[in-house]
Amino acid sequence: MLAPGICIALTLATLLVYAQTFRYSFVAYDDDHYVYRNATVIAGLTRAGIAWAFTTFFYANWHPLTWLSYMLDASVFGMDAGWFHAENVALHIGSSILLFLALQRMTRQPLRCAMVAGIFALHPLHVESVAWISERKDVLSTFLEMAALLLYCRFVESRTVGRYLAVAGAFALSIMAKPMVVTFPFLLLLLDFWPLQRIGWPPRRAQWRAPLLEKIPLLILSAIASVLTFLAQRNFGAVEGLQRLPVPERLANAALGYLTYIGQAIWPVSLGVLYPRTSPNLPMALLAAFALFAITAAAFRFARSRPYILTGWLWYTGMLVPVIGLIQVGEQSTADRYSYLPLAGLCIAIVWTAGDWLNRRPGLQPLAAGISGIALIALAVGAHRQAGYWQNGHTLFAHTIAVTGPNPVMRNELGAELAAEHDYAGAAEQYRQALAIRPQNPEANANLGLELLRAGQISQATDHLRQALRLKPTLAKAQADLGFALASSGDYAGANEHLAEALRLAPGDAVVESNLCFALLHTGQLDQAALHCNEALRLQPDFADGHFNLGSVRAAQQRRADARAEFALAIRYDPGLTKAHQALEEMDAKP
Repeated sequence: MLAPGICIALTLATLLVYAQTFRYSFVAYDDDHYVYRNATVIAGLTRAGIAWAFTTFFYANWHPLTWLSYMLDASVFGMDAGWFHAENVALHIGSSILLFLALQRMTRQPLRCAMVAGIFALHPLHVESVAWISERKDVLSTFLEMAALLLYCRFVESRTVGRYLAVAGAFALSIMAKPMVVTFPFLLLLLDFWPLQRIGWPPRRAQWRAPLLEKIPLLILSAIASVLTFLAQRNFGAVEGLQRLPVPERLANAALGYLTYIGQAIWPVSLGVLYPRTSPNLPMALLAAFALFAITAAAFRFARSRPYILTGWLWYTGMLVPVIGLIQVGEQSTADRYSYLPLAGLCIAIVWTAGDWLNRRPGLQPLAAGISGIALIALAVGAHRQAGYWQNGHTLFAHTIAVTGPNPVMRNELGAELAAEHDYAGAAEQYRQALAIRPQNPEANANLGLELLRAGQISQATDHLRQALRLKPTLAKAQADLGFALASSGDYAGANEHLAEALRLAPGDAVVESNLCFALLHTGQLDQAALHCNEALRLQPDFADGHFNLGSVRAAQQRRADARAEFALAIRYDPGLTKAHQALEEMDAKP
Protein backbone atom coordinates (compact mmCIF):
# COMPACT_ATOMS: atom_id res chain seq x y z
CA MET A 1 0.00 0.00 0.00
CA LEU A 2 3.03 2.31 0.21
CA ALA A 3 3.23 3.01 -3.55
CA PRO A 4 -0.47 4.03 -3.96
CA GLY A 5 -0.16 6.33 -0.96
CA ILE A 6 2.92 7.99 -2.43
CA CYS A 7 1.15 8.49 -5.77
CA ILE A 8 -1.83 10.10 -4.01
CA ALA A 9 0.48 12.34 -1.97
CA LEU A 10 2.32 13.45 -5.13
CA THR A 11 -0.99 14.29 -6.79
CA LEU A 12 -2.38 16.30 -3.88
CA ALA A 13 0.86 18.18 -3.21
CA THR A 14 1.23 19.12 -6.87
CA LEU A 15 -2.37 20.31 -7.03
CA LEU A 16 -1.83 22.50 -3.96
CA VAL A 17 1.00 24.22 -5.82
CA TYR A 18 -0.56 24.51 -9.28
CA ALA A 19 -4.35 24.64 -8.86
CA GLN A 20 -4.06 28.44 -8.85
CA THR A 21 -3.05 28.31 -12.53
CA PHE A 22 -6.53 27.08 -13.47
CA ARG A 23 -7.65 30.72 -13.10
CA TYR A 24 -4.79 32.18 -15.12
CA SER A 25 -4.90 33.62 -18.60
CA PHE A 26 -2.64 33.12 -21.58
CA VAL A 27 0.53 35.21 -21.58
CA ALA A 28 1.56 37.20 -24.63
CA TYR A 29 4.93 35.47 -24.79
CA ASP A 30 4.67 32.65 -27.34
CA ASP A 31 1.15 31.69 -26.19
CA ASP A 32 -0.19 33.93 -28.96
CA HIS A 33 1.81 32.07 -31.62
CA TYR A 34 1.10 28.65 -30.15
CA VAL A 35 -2.55 29.00 -29.22
CA TYR A 36 -4.83 32.00 -28.96
CA ARG A 37 -3.83 33.77 -32.20
CA ASN A 38 -3.00 30.61 -34.13
CA ALA A 39 -5.89 30.16 -36.55
CA THR A 40 -5.11 26.49 -37.13
CA VAL A 41 -5.19 25.71 -33.41
CA ILE A 42 -8.30 27.82 -32.80
CA ALA A 43 -10.12 25.81 -35.49
CA GLY A 44 -9.69 22.70 -33.35
CA LEU A 45 -8.89 19.16 -34.37
CA THR A 46 -9.56 19.11 -38.12
CA ARG A 47 -8.21 17.06 -41.00
CA ALA A 48 -6.36 20.11 -42.34
CA GLY A 49 -5.00 20.87 -38.88
CA ILE A 50 -3.69 17.34 -38.42
CA ALA A 51 -1.90 17.50 -41.78
CA TRP A 52 -0.44 20.90 -40.85
CA ALA A 53 0.80 19.63 -37.48
CA PHE A 54 2.91 16.91 -39.12
CA THR A 55 4.30 19.04 -41.93
CA THR A 56 4.94 22.47 -40.40
CA PHE A 57 8.18 23.89 -39.03
CA PHE A 58 6.22 26.83 -37.63
CA TYR A 59 7.94 28.78 -34.87
CA ALA A 60 11.22 26.89 -35.23
CA ASN A 61 9.93 23.51 -34.09
CA TRP A 62 8.68 20.18 -35.35
CA HIS A 63 6.42 18.78 -32.62
CA PRO A 64 3.19 17.52 -34.21
CA LEU A 65 1.86 15.85 -31.08
CA THR A 66 2.05 19.11 -29.16
CA TRP A 67 0.08 20.87 -31.89
CA LEU A 68 -2.52 18.11 -31.82
CA SER A 69 -2.88 18.43 -28.05
CA TYR A 70 -3.59 22.16 -28.41
CA MET A 71 -6.12 21.49 -31.16
CA LEU A 72 -7.84 18.87 -29.04
CA ASP A 73 -8.11 21.32 -26.14
CA ALA A 74 -9.54 23.96 -28.48
CA SER A 75 -12.11 21.47 -29.80
CA VAL A 76 -13.22 20.37 -26.34
CA PHE A 77 -12.80 23.50 -24.20
CA GLY A 78 -12.62 26.39 -26.65
CA MET A 79 -10.16 29.17 -25.84
CA ASP A 80 -10.56 28.91 -22.05
CA ALA A 81 -6.96 29.23 -20.83
CA GLY A 82 -7.80 27.54 -17.53
CA TRP A 83 -8.33 24.18 -19.23
CA PHE A 84 -5.04 24.48 -21.10
CA HIS A 85 -3.32 25.11 -17.77
CA ALA A 86 -5.17 22.18 -16.19
CA GLU A 87 -3.88 19.79 -18.86
CA ASN A 88 -0.31 20.95 -18.27
CA VAL A 89 -0.72 20.28 -14.54
CA ALA A 90 -2.26 16.86 -15.18
CA LEU A 91 0.66 15.88 -17.41
CA HIS A 92 3.14 17.09 -14.78
CA ILE A 93 1.41 15.00 -12.11
CA GLY A 94 1.45 12.02 -14.46
CA SER A 95 5.18 12.45 -15.12
CA SER A 96 5.91 12.65 -11.38
CA ILE A 97 4.00 9.44 -10.72
CA LEU A 98 5.54 7.60 -13.66
CA LEU A 99 9.03 8.69 -12.56
CA PHE A 100 8.33 7.31 -9.09
CA LEU A 101 6.92 4.03 -10.44
CA ALA A 102 9.81 3.50 -12.88
CA LEU A 103 12.49 4.20 -10.27
CA GLN A 104 10.70 2.05 -7.71
CA ARG A 105 10.45 -0.82 -10.17
CA MET A 106 14.16 -0.59 -10.94
CA THR A 107 15.52 -0.04 -7.41
CA ARG A 108 12.91 -1.38 -4.95
CA GLN A 109 13.62 1.67 -2.78
CA PRO A 110 10.20 3.37 -2.52
CA LEU A 111 11.13 6.09 -0.02
CA ARG A 112 14.15 7.25 -1.99
CA CYS A 113 12.13 7.13 -5.19
CA ALA A 114 9.38 9.14 -3.51
CA MET A 115 11.89 11.82 -2.53
CA VAL A 116 13.19 12.11 -6.11
CA ALA A 117 9.65 12.24 -7.51
CA GLY A 118 8.62 14.76 -4.83
CA ILE A 119 11.47 17.10 -5.76
CA PHE A 120 10.55 16.71 -9.41
CA ALA A 121 6.90 17.51 -8.70
CA LEU A 122 7.47 20.49 -6.41
CA HIS A 123 10.72 22.17 -7.44
CA PRO A 124 10.34 25.88 -8.34
CA LEU A 125 12.62 25.42 -11.37
CA HIS A 126 9.84 23.36 -12.93
CA VAL A 127 7.16 26.05 -12.66
CA GLU A 128 8.03 27.47 -16.07
CA SER A 129 7.41 24.13 -17.79
CA VAL A 130 4.07 23.61 -16.01
CA ALA A 131 2.57 27.11 -15.74
CA TRP A 132 3.49 28.24 -19.26
CA ILE A 133 0.97 26.96 -21.79
CA SER A 134 3.57 27.28 -24.56
CA GLU A 135 5.64 24.67 -22.72
CA ARG A 136 3.02 21.96 -23.24
CA LYS A 137 5.75 20.33 -25.30
CA ASP A 138 7.87 19.97 -22.15
CA VAL A 139 5.27 18.31 -19.93
CA LEU A 140 3.80 16.21 -22.75
CA SER A 141 7.15 14.88 -23.99
CA THR A 142 8.31 14.14 -20.44
CA PHE A 143 5.09 12.29 -19.62
CA LEU A 144 5.58 10.08 -22.68
CA GLU A 145 9.29 9.65 -21.96
CA MET A 146 8.50 8.51 -18.41
CA ALA A 147 5.93 6.12 -19.84
CA ALA A 148 8.64 4.78 -22.17
CA LEU A 149 10.97 4.41 -19.17
CA LEU A 150 8.41 2.36 -17.26
CA LEU A 151 7.76 0.25 -20.35
CA TYR A 152 11.52 -0.31 -20.65
CA CYS A 153 11.54 -1.73 -17.12
CA ARG A 154 8.94 -4.25 -18.27
CA PHE A 155 10.98 -5.03 -21.37
CA VAL A 156 14.12 -5.73 -19.32
CA GLU A 157 12.14 -8.15 -17.15
CA SER A 158 10.95 -10.05 -20.24
CA ARG A 159 12.56 -9.06 -23.53
CA THR A 160 9.81 -9.69 -26.07
CA VAL A 161 9.20 -7.95 -29.40
CA GLY A 162 5.85 -6.61 -28.23
CA ARG A 163 7.35 -4.98 -25.15
CA TYR A 164 10.19 -3.48 -27.18
CA LEU A 165 7.74 -2.02 -29.72
CA ALA A 166 5.83 -0.45 -26.83
CA VAL A 167 9.03 1.28 -25.67
CA ALA A 168 9.85 2.46 -29.19
CA GLY A 169 6.29 3.67 -29.73
CA ALA A 170 6.22 5.70 -26.51
CA PHE A 171 9.63 7.17 -27.34
CA ALA A 172 8.52 8.11 -30.86
CA LEU A 173 5.47 9.89 -29.44
CA SER A 174 7.70 11.67 -26.94
CA ILE A 175 9.94 12.93 -29.76
CA MET A 176 6.86 14.18 -31.60
CA ALA A 177 6.01 16.28 -28.54
CA LYS A 178 9.49 17.79 -28.06
CA PRO A 179 12.72 16.64 -29.71
CA MET A 180 14.85 17.47 -26.64
CA VAL A 181 14.23 13.86 -25.55
CA VAL A 182 16.62 12.59 -28.26
CA THR A 183 19.05 11.64 -25.47
CA PHE A 184 16.65 8.95 -24.18
CA PRO A 185 18.54 5.97 -25.71
CA PHE A 186 21.69 7.08 -23.90
CA LEU A 187 19.71 7.41 -20.68
CA LEU A 188 18.60 3.80 -21.06
CA LEU A 189 22.24 2.72 -21.41
CA LEU A 190 23.02 4.52 -18.13
CA LEU A 191 20.16 2.72 -16.44
CA ASP A 192 21.40 -0.57 -17.87
CA PHE A 193 24.54 0.10 -15.82
CA TRP A 194 22.67 1.18 -12.67
CA PRO A 195 20.23 0.24 -11.29
CA LEU A 196 19.35 -2.48 -13.82
CA GLN A 197 22.88 -3.96 -13.59
CA ARG A 198 22.87 -5.32 -17.12
CA ILE A 199 26.33 -3.81 -17.58
CA GLY A 200 29.09 -4.18 -15.02
CA TRP A 201 32.03 -1.94 -14.14
CA PRO A 202 34.41 -1.70 -15.82
CA PRO A 203 32.14 -2.45 -18.77
CA ARG A 204 33.14 -5.34 -21.00
CA ARG A 205 32.39 -5.56 -24.70
CA ALA A 206 30.35 -8.73 -24.26
CA GLN A 207 28.11 -6.97 -21.74
CA TRP A 208 27.64 -3.87 -23.88
CA ARG A 209 26.77 -5.70 -27.07
CA ALA A 210 23.13 -6.68 -26.41
CA PRO A 211 22.06 -3.44 -24.65
CA LEU A 212 23.68 -1.32 -27.34
CA LEU A 213 22.12 -3.25 -30.23
CA GLU A 214 18.71 -2.81 -28.60
CA LYS A 215 19.14 0.95 -28.72
CA ILE A 216 19.97 1.21 -32.44
CA PRO A 217 16.33 1.68 -33.63
CA LEU A 218 15.86 4.28 -30.88
CA LEU A 219 19.07 6.04 -31.93
CA ILE A 220 17.79 6.18 -35.51
CA LEU A 221 14.62 7.89 -34.27
CA SER A 222 16.79 10.35 -32.34
CA ALA A 223 18.88 11.12 -35.40
CA ILE A 224 15.82 11.79 -37.56
CA ALA A 225 14.32 14.06 -34.90
CA SER A 226 17.62 15.94 -34.50
CA VAL A 227 17.84 16.66 -38.22
CA LEU A 228 14.21 17.82 -38.40
CA THR A 229 14.70 20.10 -35.40
CA PHE A 230 17.88 21.64 -36.77
CA LEU A 231 16.18 22.32 -40.11
CA ALA A 232 13.16 23.87 -38.38
CA GLN A 233 15.27 26.16 -36.22
CA ARG A 234 17.63 27.13 -39.03
CA ASN A 235 14.77 27.90 -41.42
CA PHE A 236 13.16 30.08 -38.76
CA GLY A 237 16.43 31.95 -38.23
CA ALA A 238 16.65 30.90 -34.58
CA VAL A 239 20.14 29.34 -34.76
CA GLU A 240 22.99 31.74 -33.99
CA GLY A 241 25.89 31.63 -36.47
CA LEU A 242 29.50 31.14 -35.45
CA GLN A 243 30.27 34.73 -36.42
CA ARG A 244 27.93 36.10 -33.74
CA LEU A 245 28.73 33.43 -31.15
CA PRO A 246 32.17 31.78 -31.62
CA VAL A 247 32.92 28.28 -30.38
CA PRO A 248 35.03 29.37 -27.36
CA GLU A 249 32.19 31.57 -26.14
CA ARG A 250 29.71 28.72 -26.59
CA LEU A 251 31.92 26.37 -24.57
CA ALA A 252 32.32 28.96 -21.83
CA ASN A 253 28.57 29.58 -21.68
CA ALA A 254 27.93 25.83 -21.56
CA ALA A 255 30.30 25.30 -18.63
CA LEU A 256 28.74 28.18 -16.72
CA GLY A 257 25.26 26.95 -17.61
CA TYR A 258 25.81 23.52 -16.06
CA LEU A 259 26.84 25.09 -12.75
CA THR A 260 24.06 27.70 -12.95
CA TYR A 261 21.42 24.97 -13.07
CA ILE A 262 23.04 23.23 -10.10
CA GLY A 263 23.02 26.49 -8.14
CA GLN A 264 19.37 27.13 -9.00
CA ALA A 265 18.49 23.57 -8.05
CA ILE A 266 20.01 24.07 -4.59
CA TRP A 267 18.78 27.64 -4.08
CA PRO A 268 15.82 28.29 -6.43
CA VAL A 269 15.27 32.03 -5.98
CA SER A 270 15.19 34.99 -8.40
CA LEU A 271 13.80 32.81 -11.18
CA GLY A 272 12.53 34.45 -14.38
CA VAL A 273 11.21 33.48 -17.76
CA LEU A 274 14.31 34.68 -19.65
CA TYR A 275 17.91 35.24 -18.54
CA PRO A 276 19.67 37.47 -21.10
CA ARG A 277 22.83 36.11 -22.63
CA THR A 278 25.96 38.08 -21.76
CA SER A 279 29.63 37.69 -22.61
CA PRO A 280 31.02 35.00 -20.32
CA ASN A 281 33.58 35.80 -17.63
CA LEU A 282 36.63 33.79 -18.73
CA PRO A 283 38.08 33.05 -15.25
CA MET A 284 34.65 31.95 -14.01
CA ALA A 285 34.17 29.80 -17.12
CA LEU A 286 37.54 28.10 -16.56
CA LEU A 287 36.67 27.51 -12.91
CA ALA A 288 33.30 26.05 -13.95
CA ALA A 289 34.98 23.76 -16.49
CA PHE A 290 37.41 22.57 -13.83
CA ALA A 291 34.54 21.90 -11.40
CA LEU A 292 32.66 19.90 -14.03
CA PHE A 293 35.78 17.88 -14.82
CA ALA A 294 36.39 17.19 -11.12
CA ILE A 295 32.79 16.06 -10.50
CA THR A 296 32.85 13.84 -13.59
CA ALA A 297 36.18 12.32 -12.56
CA ALA A 298 34.85 11.63 -9.06
CA ALA A 299 31.70 10.04 -10.50
CA PHE A 300 33.83 7.63 -12.55
CA ARG A 301 36.14 7.06 -9.60
CA PHE A 302 33.23 5.80 -7.49
CA ALA A 303 31.46 3.99 -10.35
CA ARG A 304 31.94 0.58 -8.70
CA SER A 305 31.10 1.47 -5.08
CA ARG A 306 28.48 4.18 -5.72
CA PRO A 307 27.21 3.60 -9.27
CA TYR A 308 24.17 5.83 -8.75
CA ILE A 309 26.46 8.89 -8.72
CA LEU A 310 27.73 8.16 -12.23
CA THR A 311 24.24 7.40 -13.56
CA GLY A 312 22.71 10.46 -11.94
CA TRP A 313 25.50 12.83 -12.99
CA LEU A 314 25.57 11.65 -16.61
CA TRP A 315 21.74 11.73 -16.66
CA TYR A 316 21.98 15.43 -15.72
CA THR A 317 24.85 16.44 -17.99
CA GLY A 318 23.80 14.30 -20.95
CA MET A 319 20.18 15.40 -21.08
CA LEU A 320 21.25 19.05 -21.07
CA VAL A 321 23.55 18.65 -24.10
CA PRO A 322 20.88 19.58 -26.72
CA VAL A 323 20.03 22.84 -24.91
CA ILE A 324 23.22 23.86 -23.10
CA GLY A 325 24.16 26.34 -25.84
CA LEU A 326 26.65 24.46 -28.01
CA ILE A 327 24.05 25.02 -30.72
CA GLN A 328 22.65 28.36 -29.57
CA VAL A 329 18.93 28.88 -30.19
CA GLY A 330 17.25 32.04 -28.96
CA GLU A 331 18.27 34.92 -26.71
CA GLN A 332 18.61 33.11 -23.38
CA SER A 333 21.77 32.08 -21.55
CA THR A 334 19.88 29.45 -19.56
CA ALA A 335 16.20 28.63 -19.13
CA ASP A 336 14.36 27.04 -16.22
CA ARG A 337 12.44 24.74 -18.56
CA TYR A 338 15.66 23.12 -19.82
CA SER A 339 16.30 21.66 -16.37
CA TYR A 340 12.87 19.97 -16.23
CA LEU A 341 13.96 16.36 -16.66
CA PRO A 342 17.77 16.66 -16.31
CA LEU A 343 17.31 17.75 -12.69
CA ALA A 344 15.99 14.27 -11.83
CA GLY A 345 19.46 12.85 -12.48
CA LEU A 346 21.03 15.19 -9.92
CA CYS A 347 18.32 14.26 -7.43
CA ILE A 348 19.01 10.55 -7.89
CA ALA A 349 22.73 11.02 -7.24
CA ILE A 350 22.14 13.15 -4.13
CA VAL A 351 19.25 11.15 -2.64
CA TRP A 352 20.99 7.79 -3.05
CA THR A 353 24.27 9.15 -1.68
CA ALA A 354 22.48 10.55 1.36
CA GLY A 355 20.46 7.34 1.77
CA ASP A 356 23.54 5.13 1.83
CA TRP A 357 25.26 7.47 4.27
CA LEU A 358 22.24 7.33 6.59
CA ASN A 359 22.08 3.55 6.37
CA ARG A 360 25.38 3.52 8.26
CA ARG A 361 23.98 5.98 10.83
CA PRO A 362 20.50 4.73 11.74
CA GLY A 363 20.25 7.11 14.69
CA LEU A 364 20.13 10.07 12.30
CA GLN A 365 17.36 8.66 10.12
CA PRO A 366 14.41 10.27 12.00
CA LEU A 367 16.15 13.65 11.82
CA ALA A 368 16.86 13.14 8.11
CA ALA A 369 13.20 12.27 7.50
CA GLY A 370 12.14 15.51 9.18
CA ILE A 371 14.63 17.55 7.18
CA SER A 372 13.44 15.90 3.97
CA GLY A 373 9.85 16.79 4.77
CA ILE A 374 10.78 20.39 5.54
CA ALA A 375 12.75 20.60 2.30
CA LEU A 376 9.76 19.38 0.25
CA ILE A 377 7.47 21.86 1.99
CA ALA A 378 9.96 24.67 1.29
CA LEU A 379 10.12 23.68 -2.37
CA ALA A 380 6.32 23.61 -2.56
CA VAL A 381 6.05 27.07 -1.00
CA GLY A 382 8.66 28.42 -3.41
CA ALA A 383 6.95 26.80 -6.40
CA HIS A 384 3.54 28.17 -5.31
CA ARG A 385 5.01 31.67 -5.10
CA GLN A 386 6.78 31.30 -8.44
CA ALA A 387 3.61 30.03 -10.12
CA GLY A 388 1.84 33.15 -8.88
CA TYR A 389 3.91 35.30 -11.21
CA TRP A 390 2.39 33.47 -14.19
CA GLN A 391 -1.15 34.76 -13.63
CA ASN A 392 -0.72 37.19 -16.54
CA GLY A 393 1.93 38.68 -18.75
CA HIS A 394 2.22 41.93 -16.77
CA THR A 395 3.15 40.22 -13.49
CA LEU A 396 5.44 37.74 -15.24
CA PHE A 397 7.43 40.27 -17.25
CA ALA A 398 7.71 42.80 -14.43
CA HIS A 399 8.97 40.09 -12.05
CA THR A 400 11.51 38.83 -14.58
CA ILE A 401 12.87 42.35 -15.11
CA ALA A 402 13.13 42.77 -11.32
CA VAL A 403 15.21 39.60 -10.84
CA THR A 404 17.35 39.57 -14.01
CA GLY A 405 18.47 43.19 -14.35
CA PRO A 406 18.90 44.73 -17.84
CA ASN A 407 16.62 42.64 -20.00
CA PRO A 408 15.65 44.11 -23.38
CA VAL A 409 13.46 41.17 -24.38
CA MET A 410 11.34 41.41 -21.23
CA ARG A 411 11.18 45.22 -21.49
CA ASN A 412 9.78 44.74 -24.97
CA GLU A 413 7.28 42.13 -23.78
CA LEU A 414 6.14 44.31 -20.88
CA GLY A 415 5.65 47.15 -23.33
CA ALA A 416 3.43 44.96 -25.49
CA GLU A 417 1.45 43.98 -22.39
CA LEU A 418 0.96 47.65 -21.44
CA ALA A 419 -0.13 48.43 -24.98
CA ALA A 420 -2.75 45.66 -24.73
CA GLU A 421 -3.95 47.38 -21.54
CA HIS A 422 -4.18 50.67 -23.54
CA ASP A 423 -1.32 52.26 -21.60
CA TYR A 424 0.38 53.42 -24.79
CA ALA A 425 2.68 55.94 -23.11
CA GLY A 426 3.89 53.29 -20.67
CA ALA A 427 4.40 50.88 -23.54
CA ALA A 428 6.50 53.38 -25.49
CA GLU A 429 8.67 54.00 -22.43
CA GLN A 430 9.36 50.26 -22.06
CA TYR A 431 10.33 50.03 -25.73
CA ARG A 432 12.70 52.98 -25.35
CA GLN A 433 14.31 51.32 -22.33
CA ALA A 434 14.69 48.10 -24.32
CA LEU A 435 16.41 50.02 -27.12
CA ALA A 436 18.64 51.83 -24.65
CA ILE A 437 19.94 48.41 -23.57
CA ARG A 438 20.15 46.98 -27.08
CA PRO A 439 19.60 49.42 -29.97
CA GLN A 440 19.76 46.59 -32.54
CA ASN A 441 16.52 45.02 -31.30
CA PRO A 442 14.10 44.50 -34.21
CA GLU A 443 11.03 43.75 -32.09
CA ALA A 444 11.44 46.79 -29.85
CA ASN A 445 12.05 49.02 -32.88
CA ALA A 446 8.91 47.65 -34.53
CA ASN A 447 6.80 48.07 -31.41
CA LEU A 448 8.02 51.62 -30.75
CA GLY A 449 7.25 52.37 -34.40
CA LEU A 450 3.67 51.24 -33.84
CA GLU A 451 3.27 53.43 -30.75
CA LEU A 452 4.66 56.44 -32.63
CA LEU A 453 2.23 55.63 -35.43
CA ARG A 454 -0.62 55.65 -32.92
CA ALA A 455 0.61 59.04 -31.67
CA GLY A 456 0.57 60.46 -35.22
CA GLN A 457 4.37 60.75 -35.45
CA ILE A 458 4.48 59.06 -38.83
CA SER A 459 8.00 60.06 -39.87
CA GLN A 460 9.59 58.79 -36.64
CA ALA A 461 7.42 55.69 -36.77
CA THR A 462 8.61 54.96 -40.31
CA ASP A 463 12.25 55.29 -39.26
CA HIS A 464 11.88 52.74 -36.45
CA LEU A 465 9.90 50.33 -38.61
CA ARG A 466 12.49 50.49 -41.39
CA GLN A 467 15.23 49.86 -38.82
CA ALA A 468 13.32 46.83 -37.53
CA LEU A 469 13.13 45.40 -41.04
CA ARG A 470 16.81 46.08 -41.73
CA LEU A 471 17.55 43.95 -38.69
CA LYS A 472 14.88 41.31 -39.35
CA PRO A 473 13.16 41.39 -42.77
CA THR A 474 10.92 38.45 -41.81
CA LEU A 475 9.17 40.43 -39.05
CA ALA A 476 5.64 40.30 -40.45
CA LYS A 477 4.15 42.80 -37.98
CA ALA A 478 6.77 45.39 -38.88
CA GLN A 479 6.07 44.85 -42.59
CA ALA A 480 2.35 45.37 -41.93
CA ASP A 481 2.80 48.47 -39.77
CA LEU A 482 5.27 50.05 -42.18
CA GLY A 483 2.75 49.44 -44.96
CA PHE A 484 0.08 51.22 -42.92
CA ALA A 485 2.47 54.09 -42.11
CA LEU A 486 3.33 54.55 -45.79
CA ALA A 487 -0.35 54.51 -46.73
CA SER A 488 -1.01 57.13 -44.06
CA SER A 489 1.66 59.36 -45.61
CA GLY A 490 0.28 58.84 -49.13
CA ASP A 491 2.89 56.36 -50.42
CA TYR A 492 0.37 53.75 -51.54
CA ALA A 493 2.73 51.90 -53.89
CA GLY A 494 5.22 51.38 -51.04
CA ALA A 495 2.36 50.40 -48.77
CA ASN A 496 1.22 47.72 -51.23
CA GLU A 497 4.69 46.18 -51.29
CA HIS A 498 5.07 45.91 -47.52
CA LEU A 499 1.49 44.82 -46.82
CA ALA A 500 1.75 42.06 -49.45
CA GLU A 501 5.02 40.89 -47.87
CA ALA A 502 3.38 40.86 -44.44
CA LEU A 503 0.66 38.55 -45.75
CA ARG A 504 3.22 36.31 -47.41
CA LEU A 505 5.06 35.95 -44.11
CA ALA A 506 1.95 35.60 -41.95
CA PRO A 507 -1.25 34.92 -43.92
CA GLY A 508 -4.66 35.01 -42.33
CA ASP A 509 -4.64 38.51 -40.77
CA ALA A 510 -7.92 40.34 -41.42
CA VAL A 511 -6.52 43.77 -40.54
CA VAL A 512 -3.60 43.46 -42.97
CA GLU A 513 -5.91 42.17 -45.71
CA SER A 514 -8.17 45.19 -45.19
CA ASN A 515 -5.24 47.63 -45.17
CA LEU A 516 -3.91 46.14 -48.40
CA CYS A 517 -7.39 46.55 -49.87
CA PHE A 518 -7.27 50.24 -48.89
CA ALA A 519 -3.82 50.78 -50.44
CA LEU A 520 -4.75 48.98 -53.67
CA LEU A 521 -7.88 51.11 -53.90
CA HIS A 522 -5.72 54.24 -53.94
CA THR A 523 -3.47 52.86 -56.69
CA GLY A 524 -6.52 52.09 -58.83
CA GLN A 525 -6.28 48.30 -58.61
CA LEU A 526 -9.95 47.92 -57.75
CA ASP A 527 -10.45 44.23 -58.53
CA GLN A 528 -7.42 43.22 -56.46
CA ALA A 529 -8.57 45.52 -53.69
CA ALA A 530 -11.98 43.86 -53.61
CA LEU A 531 -10.39 40.41 -53.37
CA HIS A 532 -8.40 41.42 -50.28
CA CYS A 533 -11.38 43.10 -48.63
CA ASN A 534 -13.49 40.00 -49.19
CA GLU A 535 -10.71 37.86 -47.68
CA ALA A 536 -10.60 40.16 -44.65
CA LEU A 537 -14.34 39.73 -44.17
CA ARG A 538 -14.12 35.99 -44.65
CA LEU A 539 -11.61 35.91 -41.80
CA GLN A 540 -13.62 38.36 -39.66
CA PRO A 541 -17.19 38.93 -40.87
CA ASP A 542 -17.93 41.64 -38.28
CA PHE A 543 -14.86 43.73 -39.15
CA ALA A 544 -16.23 47.27 -39.54
CA ASP A 545 -13.13 48.72 -41.26
CA GLY A 546 -13.18 45.82 -43.73
CA HIS A 547 -16.78 46.60 -44.68
CA PHE A 548 -15.94 50.31 -44.99
CA ASN A 549 -12.98 49.66 -47.29
CA LEU A 550 -15.00 47.27 -49.43
CA GLY A 551 -17.74 49.91 -49.61
CA SER A 552 -15.14 52.43 -50.81
CA VAL A 553 -14.02 49.97 -53.52
CA ARG A 554 -17.63 49.41 -54.63
CA ALA A 555 -18.20 53.15 -54.75
CA ALA A 556 -15.11 53.56 -56.96
CA GLN A 557 -16.51 50.81 -59.20
CA GLN A 558 -19.77 52.79 -59.44
CA ARG A 559 -21.69 50.01 -57.67
CA ARG A 560 -23.68 52.36 -55.44
CA ALA A 561 -26.09 49.82 -54.00
CA ASP A 562 -23.29 47.48 -52.99
CA ALA A 563 -21.32 50.40 -51.54
CA ARG A 564 -24.32 51.56 -49.46
CA ALA A 565 -24.80 48.03 -48.15
CA GLU A 566 -21.18 47.77 -47.06
CA PHE A 567 -21.20 51.20 -45.38
CA ALA A 568 -24.37 50.20 -43.54
CA LEU A 569 -22.72 47.00 -42.32
CA ALA A 570 -19.71 48.98 -41.16
CA ILE A 571 -22.02 51.21 -39.08
CA ARG A 572 -23.89 48.18 -37.79
CA TYR A 573 -20.69 46.60 -36.45
CA ASP A 574 -19.24 49.94 -35.25
CA PRO A 575 -21.92 52.63 -34.76
CA GLY A 576 -19.20 55.17 -33.93
CA LEU A 577 -17.35 54.75 -37.25
CA THR A 578 -17.56 58.38 -38.38
CA LYS A 579 -16.07 57.83 -41.82
CA ALA A 580 -18.82 55.34 -42.70
CA HIS A 581 -21.55 57.81 -41.69
CA GLN A 582 -19.85 60.51 -43.76
CA ALA A 583 -19.58 58.19 -46.76
CA LEU A 584 -23.31 57.47 -46.64
CA GLU A 585 -24.11 61.17 -46.28
CA GLU A 586 -21.95 61.99 -49.29
CA MET A 587 -23.67 59.30 -51.33
CA ASP A 588 -27.10 60.65 -50.34
CA ALA A 589 -26.01 64.18 -51.29
CA LYS A 590 -25.10 63.08 -54.82
CA PRO A 591 -27.85 62.55 -57.40
